[in-house]
Amino acid sequence: MRVQLYIFFLFFIGVESTFVFGQSKYQNGYVVTNQNDTIYGQLRDRTPEPFGKIFKKVRMKGFWFLETRYGPYDLKSYKIGNDVYQSIWYDSYTKLFSVFYVSSPGQGKKVFMRLAADGYVNLYWDVFRDPDSGYEMEIPFFQKRNSEELIRVTQGVLGFKKKHLANLFADCPDLVRRLNNNLFETPEEMANFYNSNCN
Repeated sequence: MRVQLYIFFLFFIGVESTFVFGQSKYQNGYVVTNQNDTIYGQLRDRTPEPFGKIFKKVRMKGFWFLETRYGPYDLKSYKIGNDVYQSIWYDSYTKLFSVFYVSSPGQGKKVFMRLAADGYVNLYWDVFRDPDSGYEMEIPFFQKRNSEELIRVTQGVLGFKKKHLANLFADCPDLVRRLNNNLFETPEEMANFYNSNCN
């Protein structure tokens, strides 16, 4: 009898510690459905490091161990912690040895991207896990209001894609001057400058 109680106690402690550890993966947030319903709760969209994984569907905690999963086709957006992710259409194509990116309804597929700036120009970060290194990586894109074109902001370690960005922001000469004089350190600074000063 004592052995059975001891085994039950160890099993209970193991389940309880797993449950508590599992709880730490969740953060406060909400999802916005395609019907514009906002549902608040605790969410998780990745497993912790090391060897973490980014989920294709965000998970909302339910009763006990149950989770509700929402993919990009189910939601307009979600917020987890301080980060907001939007569901957008995403596609790319090659023309004359250049890669172009678009966000056009029904073209390509829907994906979640982190929305870092919202206004006359949006800044999205495409967050993914590099299959070779295993590290989490991000690629920034600008999208102007009422435009389907996504402009990649950086070219890896080489910094900003100045020529493309100068064309994108040709309606704001002050921004282009600052860009060419290396006065922007981050895509966020550039997006916030445009949204505050160029319209």
